[in-house]
Amino acid sequence: MKHEPLDCRGCAFCCKMAGYVEVSTYDIRRLAKHLGLSVGEFEEKHVVYTTRAGKKRIKDELTTCQFLGKDHACTVYSARPTNCRGYVCWDQDDKTVYEFARFMQMPTAALRDKEADEARAEKEAARRR
Repeated sequence: MKHEPLDCRGCAFCCKMAGYVEVSTYDIRRLAKHLGLSVGEFEEKHVVYTTRAGKKRIKDELTTCQFLGKDHACTVYSARPTNCRGYVCWDQDDKTVYEFARFMQMPTAALRDKEADEARAEKEAARRR
């Protein structure tokens, strides 16, 4: 299901909470080179979990990605893992991350207006009952 694209720097929810990032051997080599590390150094410093099947992760499910900068930009963007290259929240079957990201990018005034509209709608529905 496709939705309207969002500015990823507006929330970076996928980098903060929305799952894990698995890295292939090729991803590890690319990231290590980008960071000026050997493959072994990269794995020792940046791999946070290895599955029983030997798959490696640089981000666990409920943690912030170690490569997310304070400005919500990826600090290894040009060398980012394949998982990250292929993921955009507006093009997923599960719309949970997209809806949260869209919510987080709404200006405060728009959020307050939305809350007021919802409160009015609830009052109106209660009066009709």
